[in-house]
Amino acid sequence: MKQPKRHLALVFTALTAAVTLAACSTAPGAAPGTEPTPTDTTTAIADPLTPTQSSPPTHYPSATTSARTAANVALWYESGGEEQITGVHRRAEEVHAHHDEDMWVIDFSWFFDDLREAREYPPIPDPKTQAAWAAALKNISEGGGAVYDATRLGTGETSQSAEEARQVERGWKELAKGIKGLKAVEERLSRTFGLEPLTPP
Repeated sequence: MKQPKRHLALVFTALTAAVTLAACSTAPGAAPGTEPTPTDTTTAIADPLTPTQSSPPTHYPSATTSARTAANVALWYESGGEEQITGVHRRAEEVHAHHDEDMWVIDFSWFFDDLREAREYPPIPDPKTQAAWAAALKNISEGGGAVYDATRLGTGETSQSAEEARQVERGWKELAKGIKGLKAVEERLSRTFGLEPLTPP
C-alpha cells in the first residue's frame, strides 16, 4: 500500500518541476514556445548628408549679393563718398541756419557748386541708398534755389512781396526736408553697412 503512494509523489514532483522550468523560459506576455525579442536600445541617427524635404536651402544668392554690395559701398564711401555726404550736410545746415535770422537777402551761391559736384559724383553702388541720397540732394537743391531766387540778390530791392515770402517759406521747408533725408542716408550707411563718418557734419 505504501509503494503506490511513493510512486504518485515522485510523478507529482516531476510534473511540478517541468511546469516551473516552462514558466521561467517564457517571457511575460509572450506566446508559449517563442523566444523573447531583445529590446533595441540604440537610437537611429539621420545621415546629415542625406537631404530631406524639410531641409532648408543651402544656397542664398542674396547673401552673396549683399556681401558684394557692402564691399562696393564701403569702397565708395572710403574713397570720397563720405566727404560728399558730410560736406553737403554740414553746408546745408549752415545755409538753413539763416532761416531764423529774419534775413531775406542771403548770398549762398557758393552752395550750389557743392550741390552740383555731389550730384555729379559717382552713384552709391546700392540702389536703395542711392535713391535716398539723390532725393535728399534734389530737395536741398530745389529748396535752396527757391529761397535764393526769392531774395532777388543784387537787385537793390529792400522788401519782399507776399508771393516771394511764401516762396521763401516753401524753400526753407524743402531744404529742411533734404537735410532730414541726408540724416536718413547716414543712418542707413551706419545701420546696414557699418560705415561711420570720420568727422561729424
